[in-house]
Amino acid sequence: MTKILTFTRHHPVGFVILLTILWVVLLLILIGAAPVVFHRPIGDSFTISIGRLVVTACVLIILGRLGWLKDSGTFKLGELQVWLITLVGLLYFASASLWAFLGKVTFEFSGLLHQPEAQAVVLTHFITALSEEVMFRGLVLFSLTRAWGKTDFGTLWSVLLTSGLFALLHVSQVFTSGTSINSSLILVLQTILISLWWGGLVVKGGSIWPAVLFHFVGNVVVALQSLIMPLVAPVTLAYTSLLWFSLPLGLFTIVWLVKRKKGMGGD
Repeated sequence: MTKILTFTRHHPVGFVILLTILWVVLLLILIGAAPVVFHRPIGDSFTISIGRLVVTACVLIILGRLGWLKDSGTFKLGELQVWLITLVGLLYFASASLWAFLGKVTFEFSGLLHQPEAQAVVLTHFITALSEEVMFRGLVLFSLTRAWGKTDFGTLWSVLLTSGLFALLHVSQVFTSGTSINSSLILVLQTILISLWWGGLVVKGGSIWPAVLFHFVGNVVVALQSLIMPLVAPVTLAYTSLLWFSLPLGLFTIVWLVKRKKGMGGD
């Protein structure tokens, strides 16, 4: 472990890129194998969730072996002030997401009670948010802040690189969901901005859980409402609207991190 820890400090970029590649490959293998093991169709939400949970367990084992479970914020609740900022930001972003994808800010609980898919949607989105935040705002971000987090701009660069790596994964929607290249590029830009915000919450609060909550709720409100309401078409318009709504959060995070007083980096 000593050699690995030394490598992470002296070659943080290489380490997180390698981690990201291994994470993606393992996730694809598990998602492909789970339907065979559980006798389910390929692409079934249950088997995808199982794959994500197994990968998340592997990431937690790595964090534990490296002695980073607590310092990465995975087992800490974080600062109360950051939780309050999270809730305010979440109210703004959830409303913005509903407006961007549905054309109005509304959430119909009564209609969802009659949708058998609603519970599965909630569970799937929570597991997705958990698995991605443990990996990217937990392992990847801490790896970088451990190496660069002694300066404000080092911390900012850590959050930027983590956001970029995470956002690039969304290019896969061109192949998996048939998303157009233009829509995919807009989605990548929007994801970078909102990922900056998630990273800022983690760095400022010392916990990944505000980011998990924000990631989960920000996505699930639209997914649930889309069960009973049509989405805005074409989807490029929705992605573009959300991009502009995400811009203030991304810009605020940059200023917030540069002027930070305390954070999670350095041992």
